[in-house]
Amino acid sequence: MSPTAFGVVLGLGALGAAAGALAAPALARRYGPGPMMLVALALTPLTQIPLLLASPALTWQIAISAALFLQLACAAAAGTTQRSIRQVVTTDDMQARMQAASTWLTSSARPVAALVAGGLGTRIGVRPTLIVGTCLLLVPLVVLYRSPLRGLRQMPGDRDQAAPSRPGDPLVQPSLPSPSPSPHAAPAGEGQRNPAADGGGTA
Repeated sequence: MSPTAFGVVLGLGALGAAAGALAAPALARRYGPGPMMLVALALTPLTQIPLLLASPALTWQIAISAALFLQLACAAAAGTTQRSIRQVVTTDDMQARMQAASTWLTSSARPVAALVAGGLGTRIGVRPTLIVGTCLLLVPLVVLYRSPLRGLRQMPGDRDQAAPSRPGDPLVQPSLPSPSPSPHAAPAGEGQRNPAADGGGTA
């Protein structure tokens, strides 16, 4: 590809990601979050086929552009939906910890994956490495299919309703018991005088 064609291909891919993120809520409501994510993850490996078969020609550049658009649309639709589910089912006091763990896992895997991909590309060639990467795209599909999320037909409820605060939550102030009345205490109103009647004196 020329530099211009390569930039156009990447730009179309970015538009696909935006389209997938915008369409995700409507697709999840219509088909259910679980089935929608399953279809998106199943389509993702198929979008690699034009790249694996491509040769230097305008037709293949168009095919790669369309495949990248669909691939990033599927990734954005599935990604935004699963992040929304995580936020809904996680209690408020665990939101930051959940997000930090997710970011740490994904970010720490990227340098390792880049190193492995570069080593494979040098040792066995670029096209075989792309085939390996395409096969690895099946892993999220298998994991999701074997999880309860595959049958999820609607988004979970609000966090406040779905996950009440647990005892011992540091963000919840314990209620203080009301003091029990003394057995010798006088009933309310007895032993008192009206301050206005006797100049402010009390019993």
